[in-house]
Amino acid sequence: MKKIFAMVAVAAGLLFAGNTANAQLGINVGYAPQTYTTTYTNNVTLNDTAKMNGFFAGVNYNTNITGDLNVSVGLQVRYNTKTYEDGASIGGALLSTNQKLTRTQMVLDVPILFNYGLKLSNDLKLSVFLGPTVSYALSGKDKLEGTNSIVGLTFSNGGESNWYDENEGNRSALDISGTAGLCLTFSSYRIYGGYNMGLLNTNKNDNTTTKGSNLFIGLGLNL
Repeated sequence: MKKIFAMVAVAAGLLFAGNTANAQLGINVGYAPQTYTTTYTNNVTLNDTAKMNGFFAGVNYNTNITGDLNVSVGLQVRYNTKTYEDGASIGGALLSTNQKLTRTQMVLDVPILFNYGLKLSNDLKLSVFLGPTVSYALSGKDKLEGTNSIVGLTFSNGGESNWYDENEGNRSALDISGTAGLCLTFSSYRIYGGYNMGLLNTNKNDNTTTKGSNLFIGLGLNL
């Protein structure tokens, strides 16, 4: 049901923008490092923060509502990744261990952003934008690779876990965030930045809350 809701949100947003006569198409790329904060509230409250690098690319339609007020509906794909490495040894070659954890995630974002622009000159405009972003995770996994060495003998260990597996995963793929930021437009080019704050708990475990957030900066071209 959640997947169907997310796909309907994508289709409805693009249909609305695409059928508007004065919609302006834009393309975007940017950097958006992702942070997930998990709070455990079983007896003692503990916070665990996981940070990932993130990159995105997509399109948007910006449609005038009235005066200098517009609404932008977008569709973008975001890729998040982070690699953690750890190792230890006892007595040099006597006993050693090496571990590498690679975390990856692919997310589909649909930002619906109201924006108000102020002309600074004929070719320069400053805008503020605010609105919701509906996100649906297409994939997400942890891959653990490791070796243990004992007196010159090496043994491999590791495995993969899927965040969104129906049976074993503990995360929900659907998220909604509040988005706000600023955009500077020069002729047909845009540079913008802002903040996404996750509003939903994406963790399925009891007494556990996981919410995402990210700062982002992007470059855009109006076609």
